[in-house]
Amino acid sequence: MMQIDTQTETDQETLRLRDAFRVLAWEVCETNPRIREDLNLRHSRFYSRWKKSQIRSMDLTQLTELAAERGFSIEQLLTIRECYYSIAQPYPPTFADD
Repeated sequence: MMQIDTQTETDQETLRLRDAFRVLAWEVCETNPRIREDLNLRHSRFYSRWKKSQIRSMDLTQLTELAAERGFSIEQLLTIRECYYSIAQPYPPTFADD
C-alpha cells in the first residue's frame, strides 16, 4: 500500500524550523560550561524542558517572528540544523563574524 504524504510544504518548513530551534537550544545547553553533569542527565533534563516549551506549539509565522526577535534569519537557523545533522560539515564561517 502506498502512503500519501499529507504534509504541506508549509507544514514541512514549520517542522524544520521548529527542529532548528530545538537543535540550537540543545547546543547551548550542551556547551554550557557550568553544567558538568552526565550527558544522559543533561539530555533528560533538556527534553523535559523542551516538551514544555511554547516553541513546540508555534506555527510558521510565530517561529519566523521568534527568529527575527532573536536575531536569526530563517536561513541561518536551517543551516545550523543542517550542520548539526551533518557531522562532516563545520558551521559556515559567516556565523563566526555575526
